[in-house]
Amino acid sequence: MSRDPAIRVWRHRIAEGLLALFMSGLAACAGPTARDADSNAGVESVATAPPTLDRRPPLDRGIAWLVANQNADGSWGSFESARPGEIYLGTVASHRAFRDATSALATMALIPAATRGNAAAQASLARAVDYLVSTEPSLRATGDTFYNVWTHTYLVQAAARLLESGLCAPQSSALRSLLERERGLLETTQAADGGWGYYDFEHAARVPSGEMTTCFNTASALLALRDAERIGASYPEARTLDAVKVIERLRLPSGAYVYGTYALYRPTAGFNMVQGSLGRSQPCNLALHLLAGSATIADLEQGLEALRRDHHYLQIGQGRPRPHEAYYQNSGYYYLYGHWYAAECAALLPDPKRREYLDWLEGVLREIQNPDGSWIDFPLYGYGHPYGTAFAVLTLETCRRGRG
Repeated sequence: MSRDPAIRVWRHRIAEGLLALFMSGLAACAGPTARDADSNAGVESVATAPPTLDRRPPLDRGIAWLVANQNADGSWGSFESARPGEIYLGTVASHRAFRDATSALATMALIPAATRGNAAAQASLARAVDYLVSTEPSLRATGDTFYNVWTHTYLVQAAARLLESGLCAPQSSALRSLLERERGLLETTQAADGGWGYYDFEHAARVPSGEMTTCFNTASALLALRDAERIGASYPEARTLDAVKVIERLRLPSGAYVYGTYALYRPTAGFNMVQGSLGRSQPCNLALHLLAGSATIADLEQGLEALRRDHHYLQIGQGRPRPHEAYYQNSGYYYLYGHWYAAECAALLPDPKRREYLDWLEGVLREIQNPDGSWIDFPLYGYGHPYGTAFAVLTLETCRRGRG
């Protein structure tokens, strides 16, 4: 018998369901009873209407879900979990990091719709901005655990995109202050090796050692800082170059990227193979292309083709509750993340390849969208649906923009 408690729980639930189905079948075979006749006496039979099928495009349904599931204070997500086992927190301070990073992503996802005049998105965006500019800084959970790196990354990017859009002019000063604060916090979390990560288990220094720097954390931070630079908020050039060197150091001839510095001397580990790097390769290729020119358009296309060819390995990890339990140690939580950056890569290709990959990415998201309009790739407390939907909407908006 399996020792995995989750498997035992599911077996128990399946057995309960089969028993209930069997008993209901017996009841149906027995026919109506006198009690049934008495209880139904005088009751008019009413035909049950079939559920309404939402025929709106996936993008519109995703936007509507974000608007409908925003918290009263303007944020998204919750610490509540529907499962008995969750990922390591360090301390409950990590929940602030998850909530604010999720809220920043959802805010970014609504900007294009609000720009197009979607009134519901505009109202939701206004509440989101009020929340973002008033939230306290998200700091380290412990000396060795700091998911807040993601918070700083996406708050910088959200503030930069909001300022660039001109949608929230009355809040521009507050948004500028938010951007400066988060950019400064991102600088303090840049590791000694020049990159960013969210763990440092062997050390607990003020400056992370860099032993657990990850390629994708570093790429995402660089891309957010690039958005900030477009509106005049520059980052120290030497620090940017250090971060670029980290990604280049973790790049393999196969086109894959080593997960992190700690795994640099394990290039043939499953998670460092092309099939295990699919969700990470896209942001890394994009960052090297835009910030250093060391990844060419051909490299972007090679990464996208690998994603399409070996997509089933990443797909198997989607929705699985344990990190890295799929083939090649793929984890669900960089499934939708990787598709957003893949769309950004595809949008830079010349036609007809640009449209080919954008159409494919849109089709992938259409197939996995939930009936309520949301997306999810990893059950992270109560943040999975909001951040997943935000990444999916960002991906579809990039597909829309890339088609012109």
